[in-house]
Order: sequence, then C-alpha cells, then structure tokens
Amino acid sequence: MNPLVAVALSLTSAVLFATFSVMVRKALSAGTAYAGVVISLAVGLPMLGGLSLAVSSWGDLTLVAAGWFLLGGILAPGIGRLLLFQGIRHIGVGRTMPLVMLTPFFSTTLAVAWLGERPGPAVWAATASVVAGCVLLSVKPAGDADWRRIHLLLPLGHAVVLAFATITRRHALLLLPDPVIGAFLANLSSLPIVLLSGRLLPPAERFHVNRAGLLRYSLISVVNTVSFLFFFASFRYGEVWLVVPLGYSAPLFALLLARLWLREEERAAWNKWWGAALLFLGMAMIVWQAA
Repeated sequence: MNPLVAVALSLTSAVLFATFSVMVRKALSAGTAYAGVVISLAVGLPMLGGLSLAVSSWGDLTLVAAGWFLLGGILAPGIGRLLLFQGIRHIGVGRTMPLVMLTPFFSTTLAVAWLGERPGPAVWAATASVVAGCVLLSVKPAGDADWRRIHLLLPLGHAVVLAFATITRRHALLLLPDPVIGAFLANLSSLPIVLLSGRLLPPAERFHVNRAGLLRYSLISVVNTVSFLFFFASFRYGEVWLVVPLGYSAPLFALLLARLWLREEERAAWNKWWGAALLFLGMAMIVWQAA
C-alpha cells in the first residue's frame, strides 16, 4: 500500500467528479439525467476495455476476482443508481442527498467489520466531519411536496449499497491489483441494471436527449470515466477509511467550481460555507493521518 498515492488518486477523482457534475448541470437542458447515466456507461466501456487490452494482463484474472468486480458493479452504479433515482423521485433532492452522504460512515464501519481495518479515533472524527460537511453542502429547502417517511429508506439503501460496493472493490483489488480490469467489469455489470431501471422512471425522466446533448454527454462521460477509474484505482493503494471520505469530498470542489462557472445560477447559503469548512477540516485530518 502507498497511502499518499491513494490520497492523490481519490482527491483527483473528487475534483474530476465535481467537474463532471457541474458540466452535467449545464447539459441537462439537452437531455435527461438518466440519459447521461446510460451514455456515461456506454462511453466508459470501450474506453476501459481498450485501455485494459493495452496495459492489463487478462490472463491473471481469476473467477473469484472477476466475481467480486462484477458484484461491485451490480451494486454501484447498478442498484445504487436505481435507489438514488427513486429516492429523488419520491422525497426530492433536498431529503435524498444528505442521507446519501452517509456512505463514508457506512463504508468505514464495514471496512472495520469485514476487512479488519483499524482506523483510530482521529479518523472517525474526520469521517464524521466529512459526512457533516457533505450533508450541509447538500441540504436544500424541502418544499411542500407530499412524501412518506418509508421512502427515506431509498437514499439510506443507496448509501448502504455504495458502502458494500466500496468494500467489494477493495477486496477484489487485494485478489487482483488491476483497477482497469476492475473498472471495466464494474461498468459491464452495471449497464444492464441501469437499462432495466429506466422502466421504473416516469416517461419524462427516461432516455431523452437531442443530437447536441448526445455529443455533450459523450464528452462529459469521458471525464466521468476517468474519475471512476481514479477512484477505483485508489482502493489498490489505500484502505477504505482513507479513500472513501476523500473521494466523497467532491461536493466541496463542486461548490468552488459552481461559484466560478455558474456564478449567476448558484448562490452559496450559510449552510454551504459551514459544510465546506467541515468537509475541508475532515479532509485535512485524513490526509494528516495518511502522511
């Protein structure tokens, strides 16, 4: 393991994913979010497949490692994406995203129970700071729409599923330390789940994109694929307690990018600045622990 490499990869992934999210916001007028997800996976498969043929050794892949890589892809973005869409549909973004941001806490807890990782008290405090910061950055006015409390299980389920996905990635990379093959297999198993999940969305939210949007989403998907690959690779060099909270720092970078790029569209309220401060504090503590 090389913790500093893991830090660099996970933070780079967070910056790239923040860039991707801001670019998507600019492209939503040309197509639905679901179309963006499908196009992202479709673009990522040939990219990762071609890269794996160039730099990977497929002969080293075992059935056990392949199974774990495929399972991780089914969990996320596969099932996790479905739960996210349904959560947003039933209870809105303002209630869904803060619960989704519990993923780092769940991931660290599972890493302790499953992989035997032993983060110290400072890491738990830093993880809590990252989670709190992400929640504050994500919270929005709830609005007056009717909603049922049982639907809170949808974003909570998403957070748990993503936590299991991170554990399977770390476990699979301990069996075969090749993130390119792992990322390719994860995308491969995710695509059918995502395609099937489209049937559960309202017609207006399914696959709709115009010609300009198809080109824009394809270009944006390159950024998302590279971000996913970097985040996947970070599990090869660092433990879950280190990688996941840093990878989930994307909301901080998205806030900064939105202020620069979407200045007229994004206004930062007090909760976002407090969230940014807590997230940065948590990141700093985790990097300090890794150094």
